[in-house]
Amino acid sequence: MTVSELIRTQRATRQFSQQPVSEEDIRTILNAGRRAQSSKNTQPWYFVVIRERETLQRLAECGMYASHLPNAAFAIALVTSKEDRFDLGQAAAYLQLAAWDLGIGSCIVAMHEAEKAKAVLNIPADLYFNLAIDFGYPAPQEKPQPARKDGRRSFDEVVRWERWS
Repeated sequence: MTVSELIRTQRATRQFSQQPVSEEDIRTILNAGRRAQSSKNTQPWYFVVIRERETLQRLAECGMYASHLPNAAFAIALVTSKEDRFDLGQAAAYLQLAAWDLGIGSCIVAMHEAEKAKAVLNIPADLYFNLAIDFGYPAPQEKPQPARKDGRRSFDEVVRWERWS
């Protein structure tokens, strides 16, 4: 797929099949995140890959909307050395687009109990962790999703030229 097609077709996946993801594909996804742009090339991120079902379940207990996490093939904890989340967002986007290019779905998961989540993964106290992304092959839809007009707000609704009005 082209980058435009990836962006247009990628959606949050919360229902995963039980098909495992190969280590080669996981490494391809991680390499994309590693290559993301960052402010002053600081690359302030670390990625913790979680494949153990028990650990995924324990992390799910740290987020209010994380019930899909234990059913994923794997997750990546997004850890950063500074509170600025912009660079981490860049890496997250690269990770997700690289996965979708391989046919692997993903969804961002907020760790609302960040300290508890850090303890699950033994993240050092001086690092920040409150987001993860779960990954896996999308489960076959039981019912087709209702047609939505592109699923996004219209271009003219979100874009302004030169100034607000």
